[in-house]
Amino acid sequence: MNVLVVGGSSGLGLELAKKLTEDSHKVIATGRNAPKDSGLDIREFDLTQTDLPKAIDDFVKGLPPIDSLHYVAGLYPPGTITDLPPEQIDASLSVGGRGLMFFVRSLLIKQGKLAQLMTVTSTVQYEPRKGLVVFNFVKAGEGHFSSGMAEDERVGKVLVVAPSVMREHDDAKADKDFLDKTWVAETIIEELDKDYRFRAIKLLHKPTRVEIVETR
Repeated sequence: MNVLVVGGSSGLGLELAKKLTEDSHKVIATGRNAPKDSGLDIREFDLTQTDLPKAIDDFVKGLPPIDSLHYVAGLYPPGTITDLPPEQIDASLSVGGRGLMFFVRSLLIKQGKLAQLMTVTSTVQYEPRKGLVVFNFVKAGEGHFSSGMAEDERVGKVLVVAPSVMREHDDAKADKDFLDKTWVAETIIEELDKDYRFRAIKLLHKPTRVEIVETR
């Protein structure tokens, strides 16, 4: 299976790209800064660039046929709507929302079908958090867009994953109760192997568990 991981140059996206590669999938990942010596096919792509629809179209044209799109990109701008400058709001909308829509659009125009779409949102999709007004909006939008794509017959399967707080670093200062990104990546891969057309799940901590929100 050919997999495109958008937002795969760091954090959960990078961990997911590694795990998929270990499972013998052909993985292409994108990120604003491609890490050196990762051993992965990571291509630089800035989701905040000017004329994003054309940039994504051009990027997709250079790809092999993609079976599975994993959209893991996102920005986390804390603050009220009046705290955040317009450029930061625009960047969050492009990275978390517009990028997802235009990647799906470009792939469907090029290929006519997409076997899998997996979108990583957040538990704020269901329970908005104070001081994260733009992040709340973007993640809820990602979830609803992806749910809607499950009604498009050209898309075979859709999985929406809403994790709670993840532990980014394994060190003494890290909160051991937060979700481990390796577990999150492995859980995503396991869920994608199951039989459904659409599934939405929460990945929760204290204790670590999977909660199925909807399956159809």
